[in-house]
Parts: sequence; structure tokens; C-alpha cells
Amino acid sequence: MKSIQPPADFFWDSYGAYSAFDSFLQSFVIERKSFITKHTQTINALDALSEINSLFVDGFDEGKTTFDEKATRQFINASENAKIFFANAEYLWAMPSSSMKPTTKREYASRWFDDDQIKDDSSIYFTKRDGIASPGQYYQTNKYHELLAIFRILSHLVSDEKSSTVESIKSKIEALSYEGLYGKPAPHGGFNVRNYCGVHAALLHLSAPDKYESIISKGNKEQIIKVFKHIIADRSDLTCKEKKINLIRDRIYDEYGETDSHFKFRWFFYCDEVKRRWISKTKARHQNDASIDDEIHREEYAPDIEDDEGKLIQTDGYRVYRSSKLVEERKVLDGHTCKACDFHFKNKIVHVHHIDPLSERKTPRKTTLDDLITLCPNCHYLAHYLLRLRKGDDYKDREVLLTKLREIT
Repeated sequence: MKSIQPPADFFWDSYGAYSAFDSFLQSFVIERKSFITKHTQTINALDALSEINSLFVDGFDEGKTTFDEKATRQFINASENAKIFFANAEYLWAMPSSSMKPTTKREYASRWFDDDQIKDDSSIYFTKRDGIASPGQYYQTNKYHELLAIFRILSHLVSDEKSSTVESIKSKIEALSYEGLYGKPAPHGGFNVRNYCGVHAALLHLSAPDKYESIISKGNKEQIIKVFKHIIADRSDLTCKEKKINLIRDRIYDEYGETDSHFKFRWFFYCDEVKRRWISKTKARHQNDASIDDEIHREEYAPDIEDDEGKLIQTDGYRVYRSSKLVEERKVLDGHTCKACDFHFKNKIVHVHHIDPLSERKTPRKTTLDDLITLCPNCHYLAHYLLRLRKGDDYKDREVLLTKLREIT
């Protein structure tokens, strides 16, 4: 999906999560050997999954004790085979997280195994820089269901003897993770996943990092789409959230700088300039406000062009262009005065509003002075707000818009 090219010296496998993921798949899925412990025996995956289903799913502990205490109690009489399998699956859940300490990821295996039985390798338990994201508290509190999601995926993989390469396995994980996020997967081996599971998003990215953003939180994805919805207003045909996010990224990538080009490529939406536009906008009204603010800012500071306005010109990304000459002519004709509330201050501060917003133009066209109207910043915001309403297209008529703005102000 992504079209942005990485920095010349950028390689995914130079970061721990990606190289560890590939090594995990080779060792655990293909060779059926433990990736995180020193056990040398071949794991019987199907037997392990059957036992885990009996002890962990059918024997689900609804008590209020910690996950560690529950797991220790549930698996007290489990086979070593099942414990090794569970410990590796739990590692796969913890491994991508940047917020979990390496020691914490390693300690999960010590629930059942002595310290000298657990591998102590920095390529397995790495620092924050090498993770893919910092999932929130939900990722921890939803751990039971996150592990069910992993067991479901692993049960598909180990039952398919055709999985002979890491790349073919990653393709299957991509499909299963996407289905887990957006489809309605049928139960497999008793592992019926009902909750939203961030591990699906993590595995989706790890399996195809050039196609999917490293965003684990469902809420973060929704906030980004809603705050930047004006960026893709011309693509009402898009229904896939992942494609929406990638198109937003493609179109605004070149507008934001970042000292560390690797950080920008890996975590674009978490660059300071981008993040502050959408982060913490959890309520619909705040998302709409942020979207309007960004849309107005984008129009006011759009680069100048003498050709058709609204054109998307490819540079390293895409930017909307507008005619500053027409904008200034409109301000002069309107006496630098807001046509809705009559605000005027030394021929300054006022904006020029496109009655048919540039962001909504499916094809670029010549803009005329009749397409523009001078408004103060407050009325300009209100004009964009009215356009977002259910009957917003009504306010693409100059007189209807001005009448409404005068009622409000």
C-alpha cells in the first residue's frame, strides 16, 4: 500500500523486532524448536495446542488474581511440551512492545523454567528502540484474548504442512491478522477470539511492514482517520482503514520534517508535528474540530500555483496547491472585511474561504473570484463546520452560507 520510499540506509531487519520475528518463525513454526528456551526437543505443536485449549480456554480462570498467578495454577500439571509452546506464544505477544522492558519479556518464561534454561540473548530481548510500538494499558489487560488470537493464528500455521519458508508464513499471518481485525474469523481449534486484539495489528505490521503502519491501538487508527478525513475526502470509495491511513500518510508525508529520517519512516504519525494534530482527540467533536483546524491551515498556507486549484502535485508526497493571486484579489474586492460579520482590522487577519473546499474536489479546476468569499477566522471555521453537517452541501451556496453565518454570529 505504501508509496513513500525509505531512507537510503534504512532496512527493517536492522531493528530487533523484525529480525526476531523472522528468526522466531524459522525456529518455532518451521523447525518446531523453542525460540526462547534452551530446550532441544522438537515441539509437538498440535498436542500442545490441544492441551492449552483444555487448560487455558475450557479451564479459563475468572478469578481476580494476576494473569501470572492464573497461568501458573492452570498449567501446574501441564506437560513440558505445552509449557514450552505457551512460553513461546507469550513471547510473540510481548516481543513487539516498546514499552515492555527486556527483563519483563524474559521473566514470563521463568514462570515454568529455571533461569539457566532460558536464553539470554539481546537479539531476543531487546531495548525500546527495536520494538514496533508502545501499546497502551488495554494490551496488558486484554492479555488473555491477545493470547487466544496468537493461538488461533499458530493453530492455522502448524496444521498447514505447506508452510516451508518464512515469507510464505508471513503472508499467511498477514491474511489471518487482517481477518482478525476486520473480518469475522471462525473459531479454530477452540480459540474463539471476540475482543479487539492489538496483537493482530502488531503481527500485520511485522508480516508486511511496507504495507501497514506500526499502530497497535484501534483508537489511534480511528483518531487519525477522523482528524485527517479531509485529506482523503476525494476517495469516498475507500473502505479499508489501513488503506485510508496509508493514503493520508502518502499525501502529507512531505509536509512534515523530522530530524531522524528513520523515525519519520517508521513512525510517521508519531512525529511531534503530526501527533499533536490528532493525539488525545478521542471525542467526535474534538476530532471534527481538529480536522477543521487542519483543513483551514492547509488552505491558508497552501503553496501558490497559477494553474487549476486543488491539483495534487507529486513531489515526495502530495500537496494541495492554490492561487494566492486570486485570494488577494478576493480580499481587495471585499475590502478585507468578513462578509458575514463585518469584521475588519487594518486589512489583516481575514481569510478567504473556498465555497467548494479544495479538499473535496475530485478533479482540479479553475477557481474564479465567485468561488471565493472573505471571512474572519471565526466565520471561516464555522463555514467549514457547516460543511461537515448532514446537509453540508447546502452551504456551498454563497447566500445560504452567509445567511446562516449571520444567524450564528
